[in-house]
Amino acid sequence: MDAILFDMDDTLYDQALPFARAVRKVLGEVPGATAEGLYLASRRHSGEVFAAYAAGERPTDAMYVRRMQRTMAEFGVHVDEACALRLQRAYTARDDAGMVLSSAMASALDWCLAHALRGVGIVTNGTPERQMDKWRALGLGRWIRPEHVFVSDALGVAKPDPAIFRTALSAMGARAADSLYVGDAFQTDVVGARAAGMRVVWLNRRRRAVPEGARVRPDAEVRSDEALLALLRTSF
Repeated sequence: MDAILFDMDDTLYDQALPFARAVRKVLGEVPGATAEGLYLASRRHSGEVFAAYAAGERPTDAMYVRRMQRTMAEFGVHVDEACALRLQRAYTARDDAGMVLSSAMASALDWCLAHALRGVGIVTNGTPERQMDKWRALGLGRWIRPEHVFVSDALGVAKPDPAIFRTALSAMGARAADSLYVGDAFQTDVVGARAAGMRVVWLNRRRRAVPEGARVRPDAEVRSDEALLALLRTSF
């Protein structure tokens, strides 16, 4: 294996936990709202944000406001524009107490570091400042060098554009056909990495269905960090 690359958010760590923490911080306890339920609702209303990244643009505050308002409306909670912005800022604040690297993911990264000839890296959408904050908070420097963290806003290209994967592979001196990508989002991760010629593991912890009409498939699908670790040990 040449290189093994990971998505950051909801792949290396469970993104539902910090999102639920942000909601509790701003709104308190929301009756009937679990961490998983809140996060899935937010993803259902993130299409506008993801489309901006896919177009190479930074999402606007108005997009984030609409996402938060529509998410909380699913739980019968009305939030005005100012409150929605507070939610967004609490979610993206440099306070990463809700971010946890599981023991199984740490073991998976140990395996990757031992078997990837060109190293382990990250390909992620977002700002370099925020994504490097997460790299530090999760202690990822143990496995992933900072120069192997490839962030869309720094490169001027975002997933699912295969160019961002090719840029990462080129920088690491790795061949796409001999490299692996692990990500949670079908459209941005599976489709993008496959278009770049990489093998792909879909870490589908939310148990989403393959999008209707999808023309590509991952090489493997797993639904937990433990299953990812087992797959790496037995199949790669």
